[in-house]
Amino acid sequence: MLDILNIPELGRLEIVEVYEYYDQPVLYSCQNASGHFYLVVAAAEDAQFLTWLCVAVSTERLNRIRSGKIDLHDAFADSENPYAIQVKVPYEEHASVQTDFIQPNQIPEDMLPVPGECLDSTGS
Repeated sequence: MLDILNIPELGRLEIVEVYEYYDQPVLYSCQNASGHFYLVVAAAEDAQFLTWLCVAVSTERLNRIRSGKIDLHDAFADSENPYAIQVKVPYEEHASVQTDFIQPNQIPEDMLPVPGECLDSTGS
């Protein structure tokens, strides 16, 4: 798995729950050592990078996302914080991870989950 769990600005992250998996987790929640939660999605891919979007989430909001009360699109596009974190993880072994803090309204629509898509509240 590409090292999306080691983002210097956030600290070392540990996966809490995986919601979608395709050869690796592609949509999951994680937590850093300080107890902050993040929702992470694989958002784009090209020949050089796999780009991830991360948003900080409170426990209450994470529970609302998990229960389907907040759809995945809005979880990223209308986050609690005034920014999302775009992480570009290079395929080249010795290249550095690129991290940018962006406003949610700057996220290209094709990088966001489809509006109306929710997590399966049955836990399956």
